[in-house]
Amino acid sequence: MRPSRLLAALLGALLLTGCSGLSGGGPVQPGLDVSAPIAPQIGLVYPGPDARETQQGIVSGFLRAGASSDGKYDNARKFLTSRMAERWQPDETIVLLSGNESPTTRLLDPATVQVTAPVAGTVDADGRYTAARPGSSASARFSLTSVGGQWRIDGMPEGFGRWIAADDVPRLVQPFAVHYVSASHRATVPDVRWFPLDRLLTRLANAQLAPVPDHLLGAATTAVPAGARLLGDAVSIDASGVVSVNLIASRLAPGDTTRENIWAQFLTTLTQDPTVTAVTLQIDGVPVDLDGVEGPVSSLERIGFPPESDTATTAPVVRRGATVAVFDPTGSVRQKGASVGPSAYPDVPADFTRLALSADGAETAAVDPSGDGLSRWRGTNRYEVPPFGADVGAPAYDRRGFLWAGAVGSGDARLFTVDTRVSPADLVAARAQPVEASWLAGRRVVEARVAADGDRVVVLSTRPDGRDVRLDLAGVVRGGGQRPERLSAPLRLGTWVTRASGLTWVDAQQVATVASVGGAAVRPVLVSVDASVSPLPEAAGARAVATVGVERDLYLVTRENRLLSRSGLRWVDSGQASDLAAPAG
Repeated sequence: MRPSRLLAALLGALLLTGCSGLSGGGPVQPGLDVSAPIAPQIGLVYPGPDARETQQGIVSGFLRAGASSDGKYDNARKFLTSRMAERWQPDETIVLLSGNESPTTRLLDPATVQVTAPVAGTVDADGRYTAARPGSSASARFSLTSVGGQWRIDGMPEGFGRWIAADDVPRLVQPFAVHYVSASHRATVPDVRWFPLDRLLTRLANAQLAPVPDHLLGAATTAVPAGARLLGDAVSIDASGVVSVNLIASRLAPGDTTRENIWAQFLTTLTQDPTVTAVTLQIDGVPVDLDGVEGPVSSLERIGFPPESDTATTAPVVRRGATVAVFDPTGSVRQKGASVGPSAYPDVPADFTRLALSADGAETAAVDPSGDGLSRWRGTNRYEVPPFGADVGAPAYDRRGFLWAGAVGSGDARLFTVDTRVSPADLVAARAQPVEASWLAGRRVVEARVAADGDRVVVLSTRPDGRDVRLDLAGVVRGGGQRPERLSAPLRLGTWVTRASGLTWVDAQQVATVASVGGAAVRPVLVSVDASVSPLPEAAGARAVATVGVERDLYLVTRENRLLSRSGLRWVDSGQASDLAAPAG
């Protein structure tokens, strides 16, 4: 997905939820189309304190002035004593409120004011979003003192940044991806965080200087020299939209590949800003030259990276009873370009569950009736995967030829892959191999879905008794022959998701599942890799989810084996189905 399209998609999810927490009330709204233009930012500056303001008015005014969009917050600092004005860091913990009402203020004593407001989530200084429990509130106490006969704030909670009302969030802070380079193929890998929009390009460039985050470590690398910093702590952009990045750094590692990689990282990250047309890159004032490339760079293709493709060409399949057939939805939701794969598939008996479809359409897989085994179908033949564990989870293929499934194996093994590039009749080469992930020890993997890029996986797991549901994003560390060897450390998504079932990637930045969030009724939800959660229209009895395109092409399978399709703000019955399986990614 192109960076500008990524931003539009993420902004659409943001607007859907009113600051990305799951709202318990109000109508559910569809997200923006991923090709929608980014709305221009509107600058607002709030006034400083009035000389006659009360203690509560001073605190309320300070919170309101923190929603200014000039990036300097000079008027907000006027509500503080000179000592506190120097110490306050607006980019520390940012609280995203779930409504637009002014926070409630209470005077605890003449010098102490407490404020409270419903909260959707917080963004820390590194841009990591953490969702709050639905319905919860944030509270903070401020100490005040009299300065020249006027009240001023002289104390606030450690790490306090700003409180931002729901309607102000799109204007002040949004999710963007910082990009690294895949360790296993020629592509960039995104890490989505939240950034204030003032000085956005400088913020993104500074974030690009950081090491690979733990949840991508081993799956991605960075070509940015350790300890690098921006000259003047800023980047510049000219009238034509060309951004100039000048780094102060130790010597860049040798080789054309390293130079191409550092270009790819800055180019992909900075061009998320729709005002950017191209990038120039220097280290210690010396241009980072590439053979055959002159002037500012505007596309990855110019620096040797192949064009991205996150669209599968294999048509999905639907199972009704034992019959597996190419899925041919009526109307305009038919997957464009779906041409690869056989026109007919073998039957899969109804007592085999959780049907999966390979990326090339050459085979299907399902969990055996006992729940302790896995079978694959090629042509008219069924092949049993040699036993590898009990309580096998839903299988899923990736685009590099591996079949993934969770199971309770020997020791701490909980996740396995099968190399589908070899003959399934070869009981040695086609046996399941464990994927090292120590953080899954003692848990049951319900489902693991690999992104289209093959570098990231989202894992749905529980304790053996089904409690403590977790959704985790991790990097896939591959060895020889692209075999998945281990997962990076997990980044938890959808903190308050419980009772989840079904999992599918909707696009490069979000997955869909059917879950309860914070104890609310079970419903389909979108979970972004930035950790925010967006509700979808309710659907009684839904147990599985699949997509044949984008978010608007989502389908649900119910406990009564009915297929539900998306129609605006509701789901409509589209006939019988016990499974709908889309190709990998």
